[in-house]
Amino acid sequence: MLGSDAVARGVAVSVRGLQHEYGRGRHAVPVLRGLDFDIEAGSHVALQGPSGAGKSTLLSLLGGLEPIREGEIWIGETRLRGLRRGELAEYRSRVIGFVFQHFGLLDVLTARENVMLALSLAGIPLQQRMRRADEILDDVGLTDRAGHRPQQLSGGEQQRVAIARALSSRPHLLLADEPTGNLDEESAERVLDVLERLRVDNGCTLVVVTHNPMVAARATHRLHLREGRLAPELVGEPA
Repeated sequence: MLGSDAVARGVAVSVRGLQHEYGRGRHAVPVLRGLDFDIEAGSHVALQGPSGAGKSTLLSLLGGLEPIREGEIWIGETRLRGLRRGELAEYRSRVIGFVFQHFGLLDVLTARENVMLALSLAGIPLQQRMRRADEILDDVGLTDRAGHRPQQLSGGEQQRVAIARALSSRPHLLLADEPTGNLDEESAERVLDVLERLRVDNGCTLVVVTHNPMVAARATHRLHLREGRLAPELVGEPA
């Protein structure tokens, strides 16, 4: 696993021969078909493609949420294939931050408590949890909303709380699945500003799944999936 001295540093991603399918035998449905690509540490990558192309599946595999059946994924010096369940749980808690389209906040908790909950699962002491939650909520511009519950926040504010929760453990790799999909354009721009600033400040690698050209244009690199394969002519830096 990554050493503790790698905190708040982005990691490189290397994918080789990655294939994935759902189901078995004649009922198997191929989703990813032999992917090969590299992501530099600290990059901001937009993962694009039509619905059903395999984008969310790829994100789940990078995040250790699904087992790798064929091919290899290296996150920094960590080889994901073959990790046991406990090792994958440790990998997710120490290396990965997740941000989803549906914010996933607990309605009974305040913004501060939602962030603190993520830190408690990582075994952080109470006083340190409170201090870190307030620091990261300040980073995303929500100091004055820390005591509010999700239903008292706008969609953009809820997504920024979700980002704060994901970044509270200082992940090496931040994975965002359509993070602006439920937001209006102004809120989406503000969320993207927060993601980009925190990526630079924390030095993490950011991979964003998106259908939105405006979101993709903010990335330093793009990867396009079509029917489970990379579209070679579209891989690389944005124009």
